[in-house]
This record gives sequence, structure tokens and C-alpha cells, in this order.
Amino acid sequence: MAFATAPAATIGHADSDRPLHDAACAAAGIELDHRVWSDPAVAWEDYDLVVIRSTWDYLDRIDEFRAWLDRLERLGTLHNPAPVVTWNLDKRYLLDLADAGVPVIATRVCTDTPEVADALRSIDGEAVVKPLVSAGCRRTGRFAPGDPAAASLAEDILGEGTPVLVQPAVASVARRGEVSTLVFDGSVSHSVRKGPLLALGGGLLGGTYTENVVPEPLTPSRRALVEQASAAVAGLVTNRFGVADPLLYARMDVVALDDGTEVVLEVELAEPTFFLVADPVAAARFADALARRSRTGRDSTGER
Repeated sequence: MAFATAPAATIGHADSDRPLHDAACAAAGIELDHRVWSDPAVAWEDYDLVVIRSTWDYLDRIDEFRAWLDRLERLGTLHNPAPVVTWNLDKRYLLDLADAGVPVIATRVCTDTPEVADALRSIDGEAVVKPLVSAGCRRTGRFAPGDPAAASLAEDILGEGTPVLVQPAVASVARRGEVSTLVFDGSVSHSVRKGPLLALGGGLLGGTYTENVVPEPLTPSRRALVEQASAAVAGLVTNRFGVADPLLYARMDVVALDDGTEVVLEVELAEPTFFLVADPVAAARFADALARRSRTGRDSTGER
């Protein structure tokens, strides 16, 4: 089995899940290799399971990464499946979830400057501006009403040839962060609260991307929302891509609006951190899911 990752110079010490994966897989009798997704020398066909885990340089090589996904999809061993990952990389998936009845953060996709201006005017309060394809708060900013830096960032993003997402900034996120719930093989595993990241006016709090995480109890209402979102994702990927089995993993990021309503901020199906350190048995749960997949010898469509 192989976990797809990025070069060591990119990852550094940021992959806090890796030692826990290694220990849990060893305990489960799983032989696990870590392989750089972009390394042309890797024989991916030699592995019964290839799991995307920390391919965190893909934004700099997005076309190459999509081509790699296509190659791996033909092997039938990639998880999550390539069409699902490709769909999830484009944040318009939030609109698909909204169409499926999932409460999601209000999202406008803008393809030119007038659309950006209209979207910013329509927000009563702070706004968040980000690219259509982004991760780790890259090219993402939080701005006060009327701050010209919001439009400037949007112009820069449009100039790179990608649409812009404009969303209302959620006040509770600036105070307390967001809650991330991990779902392994269709079952809820654990939840954490991630501290605030975005500074007002653009940029990151403290100047660097640092995720401060603590365990968070999963309330009944939040569990219901996570399960609703999971069911919607399952329906979408089955109908669009023929993926019949539960996805190997998903991370649901949920925020609370001013009136207390909880909505989905992100659904991460590509390469999210699992925050395994927050739950002493989470790594073993994921290893069990891997073992089940490995034993079946089947791909996500149920075919050998």
C-alpha cells in the first residue's frame, strides 16, 4: 500500500498524521510506503491501494497533478477516486451541495471584476475572497466592508486565469475557529476545533499558516449536518462518477452563523489533515478502513 505525498522539502514537519499512520498500519499488519506523487520512478501499479494523503505541492503543478490523477484512476486502486478528487478541487462543489439541500456557506463564483464588485456589495459585513482552487488559505483574504484590498486580491486571482469565490466572513470563525469532523469509510470518526487563521485585511494571523487544534465534542446537531452532507456527497459521486462504495475519507468543516445555524464551510475529499493526534484511536480506525479496502481487492466502482 502507498500513501501519496509531496517531497520532504515541501512537507517538512507539517504532516503530523504520518507517524500515527505508520504506527497504526504496522499494528494492523499493513505494509505502508510513502511515495512522492510526482516521482516518475514510482511504479504505482505495484500497489494494491494508493491513498492520497499529503500531496501538498499540487497547487503549484495543478495540470500535472490532474494528469497524475487520470493515470492512477486507470489502475482502479486510487482513493479517493480521481473523478471525486478532481470535482472536489474546484470549490464550485459547494454549489452542488447547496443544490442537494445541504446548508453551506453562501458562495458567489465571480468570473470578472463587475461580478466581484457586486458580490462584495451584497455582503453585509466582512467578506472572504479566495480562488476557485485553493488550499491552506492560499491566496485567501478576509476583509472589512469597503476595503479596496478585497477587490485587489480578486483582480490578482482573476489575472491568474481562475474565477474568484466571494463569501461572507463568519464572525464565530474569527473568534473561535471552525469544527472539522473526520469521516472514515462512511462512519464518523472524530471532531476537532481549529483556531482562527485569517487576519483582517488579508494575510494570516501571526503571518504563518498554523493550525491550532483541540478535540471537540460532536453535538447532535453537528452530527446530523455532517451525516446530511456525507449522504449528499455519496449521492453526487454515485450519480456522476459511478462511485458506489463509501469514500475512504472525508473531512467536513462546519461553522456557526450569527443566529447559531451551522453550515458547511468545506468538504475536503482530496488531501486533508486528519488531526489524528486529537483522538487516541482515530489512526487505528483509519488503518481498519485501509485493511478492509485492501482485503477486497476492488476499486471504488466495485470492479476488480
